[in-house]
Amino acid sequence: MGGSPAGDGTLSLDGFNASAAALVKRWKEIEVDDSLPDWTWKPCSKMGVPSEVEGYLALEGVYRDCGGSQEQIDENDNSDGADVVACDTWVQSCSDNVHVYDFHVVYSYSYKVPVLYFQGPRSGAPPLKQAMVHLAPLCNQ
Repeated sequence: MGGSPAGDGTLSLDGFNASAAALVKRWKEIEVDDSLPDWTWKPCSKMGVPSEVEGYLALEGVYRDCGGSQEQIDENDNSDGADVVACDTWVQSCSDNVHVYDFHVVYSYSYKVPVLYFQGPRSGAPPLKQAMVHLAPLCNQ
């Protein structure tokens, strides 16, 4: 949807916006865990006026009880919304067992691709240190 005709893996801003709108609409239509929030479009402001063309996708406030051990968050575990976090993410939990994830997908004008950013602080604590989140090379599927 909205990809480059050359097949170089890039996406136009219009294609990103169309895909973002489709995700927001489809997310509301499919049956997902009721504890998961909805994806929303967050418009950016120019001169104090919100722009519907420029903005980003957000899925904020995804709660995950990590149970006090190191575990892989597997996308096949649908019981607690873990399918939102890709299967190549490992989280080392500490004494605080609840992590709150925020996901943001923005459009990179430089590279013409969507970019996923996420935050995963422990509940009531500062953000996780980089050493506590390990990204595996690839998900074996």
